[in-house]
Amino acid sequence: MRDYYLLADDGRMAQKVVPSGLGLQKENTFDQLPPISVLEVNTDGAQAYTDWLEKPLPMISERMKTITAKYNPSIQWKRVDLIDSETNLRNVYWAMQVPAVDCLSMETDFHLNGTVKRLVLDTDKIKAHHFFKVQGILEPYIVVSLDAAESFLRRSLNGFVLQKVEQVLRREL
Repeated sequence: MRDYYLLADDGRMAQKVVPSGLGLQKENTFDQLPPISVLEVNTDGAQAYTDWLEKPLPMISERMKTITAKYNPSIQWKRVDLIDSETNLRNVYWAMQVPAVDCLSMETDFHLNGTVKRLVLDTDKIKAHHFFKVQGILEPYIVVSLDAAESFLRRSLNGFVLQKVEQVLRREL
């Protein structure tokens, strides 16, 4: 059985670049983006351009996109250029629309407001997916397989943490 991990923002990195100015509504944020966007950032020389940016919407660096696209060719991409207002340096990022996979186990627990209390994935439903969103939950969780996670880590990509996800294997009788 393959291990899976949630791809989450690394909260330990306080000096991350935070792009602003998208003006997106909560729903359909990817659909609202033009094919290429330009956002201004002010780094003050202290903020870091990491490979994973979670806000204002999940975006990844060019390096991370190259790897991710190999693990899931169905992802849709839109380019977001981050321009430093002081130095005029440009960094290319990619907003992504990650296909959702129906992979929730019946053992998943929810809070009364519908958010996930305990996420459990059904390995039989995941099949050969390596980079996907979890269908049927409010949270925009992105899950990666051990193979994809190792590819990210081997290349020293940063800005994220990996949190192991509980999983069950259904056995047909």
